[in-house]
Amino acid sequence: MWEGPFFPQKEKNMLKKILSRKTCAACRLCCQFDASDIWELPVLPPETVKAVKQIKPDTEFTPFGTECTFAAPALKGEELFACPMLTGHGCGLSEQDKPFDCKVWPFRLMRTKNGKVGIAISELCNGMQSYTDTQLQTFLQEGLAETMFAYAEQHPAHVKPWMDGYRVILEQNV
Repeated sequence: MWEGPFFPQKEKNMLKKILSRKTCAACRLCCQFDASDIWELPVLPPETVKAVKQIKPDTEFTPFGTECTFAAPALKGEELFACPMLTGHGCGLSEQDKPFDCKVWPFRLMRTKNGKVGIAISELCNGMQSYTDTQLQTFLQEGLAETMFAYAEQHPAHVKPWMDGYRVILEQNV
């Protein structure tokens, strides 16, 4: 799923250039959701749903556009919903089966305030707070932006509506 037109091998480990596994492992914020960010659950194409069902057959899903996402209970206050694939060692999915949304986190495909498709970054990711927008733009322009925009064209359900707490790093030039 990741290699081929949407995530060429050369870009597979691209985020490691700016975000270490150690930083991610210490946080795991992107794998746990409260009532205010449950909208951030990853969108799952059929191949990922199949992989999840092989590992955890009782996992429930809910439609999301033409694809689906994990079914989460109604959350109140500080309650958290952890991704069903989160284990004590990180994601239980292989690199190949991991959802696109997860592979590109803390970047997010979003519809910008002016209606364009943009790449935004979460203000909550501690690993990104030391980078300027210019540094992140340069990083994205090394290939990840092209990959993300191509994926958005093929999988429009992955383009989330605009939400506060993000800042747009790049907009698609159409």
